[in-house]
Amino acid sequence: MNEELLIDYASQTLANKKLASLFTFKNTKNIDIEKMVFEWNEVLNEKNVYVEILNNNKSSAQIYAYRPHKLKYVLNETKTKSLLESFGYKTNDLNQCINHLKFRYKIEDFPHEIGIFLGYPLEDVIGFIENKGNKFLINGYWKVYANEDQKIKIFNNYNNIKKSYKILFKRYKDISKLCLS
Repeated sequence: MNEELLIDYASQTLANKKLASLFTFKNTKNIDIEKMVFEWNEVLNEKNVYVEILNNNKSSAQIYAYRPHKLKYVLNETKTKSLLESFGYKTNDLNQCINHLKFRYKIEDFPHEIGIFLGYPLEDVIGFIENKGNKFLINGYWKVYANEDQKIKIFNNYNNIKKSYKILFKRYKDISKLCLS
């Protein structure tokens, strides 16, 4: 089931410390990506984590793991709503937002508003969009445009979670035990 991928790239989301995670799955072994995601969802949905394929081609797929209740909250913040509506999102409908994000992935290599869907601070998402990915203070889990010291602490926490989850997964070999509700 390739659970190691979730540990490597989504452990902070599994630990309920991050709204969502995104990673690219390089399909070098002709794995049925849709089946893999279906199996992950069978285990994770009961823990309130959902996995979606945002974009898929024969060689790779962008995999999105998220917590719907946290995402709904973020999508309905006033400033966030305004930004997303400028990109065509209807923020009162979570499914529409996910589907629109998939659509945006098809027309752009990397829709910059995705940072909102990953739980990045709005100030950094806007900074990234306005600066076209340049002039950032630091680059960690995302490009930071404000409050550098605070973000460094967050990045260090995320790194510690990932290390801990790798150790725990080696011990338990069961992703459901590592997914916190």
